Amino acid sequence: MITNLRFVVRGIAICAIVLFSFLFADLASAQTSRFNVTGVVVDSVGGSLQGATIVALTRADSILTKFATTNGKGEFTLRRVPEGEYILQITFVGFQPLRRNFTLSDEAYDAGTLTLDYSVAELGELVVSAEHIPIVVRGDTLEYNAAAFATRPNAVVEDLLRKLPGIEVEADGTIKAQGETVQQIFVDGKEFFGNDPKIATRNLPADAIAKVQVYDKLSDMAEFTGVDDGEETKTINLELKEEARQGYFGNMSGGYGDDGRYDGQASINRFSSTTQLSFLGNVNNVNRQGFSFGDYMSFMGGMQAIMIDGGRMSGGGVQVGTNINDGFSETLALGLNASRDLNSKTFVSGSYFLSSIENQQTRTIQQQQLLGSSLSSLVQENNNQLSDNLSHRLNVSAKYDFAKGHDIRFRGNFSTSTSSLTSSGLRSTLGTSGIVQNTSETTYITDGDQTAGDASLTYRKRLNEKGRSFVAVARLNLNDSETGANLNSLTGILGSRDIFTYDEIAQIQASLGNTLQQTQRVSLSEPLGKGRLIELRAERRQINEDKDKTVSDLVNGSLILNNMLSSGLDRTYTYYKAGLNFRKNWESVTIFRNPPWTERFWIRMFRFRTGSPTGFHRQI
Repeated sequence: MITNLRFVVRGIAICAIVLFSFLFADLASAQTSRFNVTGVVVDSVGGSLQGATIVALTRADSILTKFATTNGKGEFTLRRVPEGEYILQITFVGFQPLRRNFTLSDEAYDAGTLTLDYSVAELGELVVSAEHIPIVVRGDTLEYNAAAFATRPNAVVEDLLRKLPGIEVEADGTIKAQGETVQQIFVDGKEFFGNDPKIATRNLPADAIAKVQVYDKLSDMAEFTGVDDGEETKTINLELKEEARQGYFGNMSGGYGDDGRYDGQASINRFSSTTQLSFLGNVNNVNRQGFSFGDYMSFMGGMQAIMIDGGRMSGGGVQVGTNINDGFSETLALGLNASRDLNSKTFVSGSYFLSSIENQQTRTIQQQQLLGSSLSSLVQENNNQLSDNLSHRLNVSAKYDFAKGHDIRFRGNFSTSTSSLTSSGLRSTLGTSGIVQNTSETTYITDGDQTAGDASLTYRKRLNEKGRSFVAVARLNLNDSETGANLNSLTGILGSRDIFTYDEIAQIQASLGNTLQQTQRVSLSEPLGKGRLIELRAERRQINEDKDKTVSDLVNGSLILNNMLSSGLDRTYTYYKAGLNFRKNWESVTIFRNPPWTERFWIRMFRFRTGSPTGFHRQI
């Protein structure tokens, strides 16, 4: 009887919980009700406007809540807009903005047919920041008004970008716009610290930005001819506020906490109509980087590849990881960027950046493997890793205009870095009785240097008023790396009669790599009407590559070359290409035709080496 009563009470309690859950769910839903806002946008004669920008702004502070664009029929839907009082704002290039107040309380809102009047003045005079128009589409450029997106005090550009619809900022600072990775960031149309977008987004203050413009930057060739060649770079241009262009702006912050943790940064900028000057500084040990660390990651990856290619290690926990956000990192970064219009024909810019990262990681693992109800084995592992990287980067850009439609441009990038890595690990496996079954102890020490650079010189000249153009480009790329490593590994296995058998590996590894690539290209293009182009081009490309990897075993105090793990490669390629190309661009389609009979290709020399033939092995 008591048992049955308990079941009854338990059933009533469950029913009550379910009932209250539904009630509270209804209340929560009522408090956060969301509705769709719909409508149709047309011009003064009733024609549908496709691509008009529709936004819902909070009436109190004009902050954007939802946005959408109209389809081919001029229709739009703002989905799941919370209850509240709003301003419905419609903007379209060439038309006057339209604003209408509306309130959402208990049902969806149909704005009906909204008619835009043609603009009688230039668009630039209509779109002012005081109106808080959040988004404007200008041809192929999507423009955000920074004033319409609230950010916290002392926020940086990265914080602003996180609030912009259509832009995503990942945890490592990588920026994606319309699903594509942003590769360049300009400030007022000028390069800022070369091709590292994170330097701008993590150091410039958000309150200095008036507009954020997102577009696909065309190649030098496409910009000159006006016909898209498919070589596009997703780019963001940060347009500064007027007051930021005529004086100093920036920020400084710092902090000190428990366990000796510190963080300090500074950004000082001096801009004018002809000059941009910026200084950046960052020092901390709280795993925060205000820049990209591609040099560090590529070098750590190369060091890891040397070790893995050895192929004879087991366990030991070498190379805990190359993620700089793991463990504890101590960072120092200093940067200087300068650009200036020397006169109406000459522009120069350059930047220097120094970065130092020291990273320490410690890992402890205990893993139990169970077989049935009894303990089968216990694995214990301890690893320690210390890595250090120091890099210098230099970027230079210059342009000289001989006359309208006639210029020459130079771009150059140079970087050098030194890296080191020390990793040690101890691993043991115990059986069911607690007796050690096997052990491994590994130590890996490596260091290296890397130098890389590229330069390009572009000459462009328009030959007639119809757009006939001549373009000549010369490029140079180089990469030089040298890495050395010491590997010591001791593995013990419990055999018969409880006797351990040990296998010891002692290796000295070295890797050298040199790559030089040269490219020369000339192009003569003739426009054939809107979006059409015929191009006659010729190109020469030469690649010289030399890679050498040696692995030597230390046996009884002597170094013996390991032929199975050593290898080398020498290559020299020369390409000669000539082509007659035809391009035709529509709104979303590009036709590119390069007849196969117009190309020729030669390989001048190729040689592959493995092991240690005579004249190949470099003595360690």
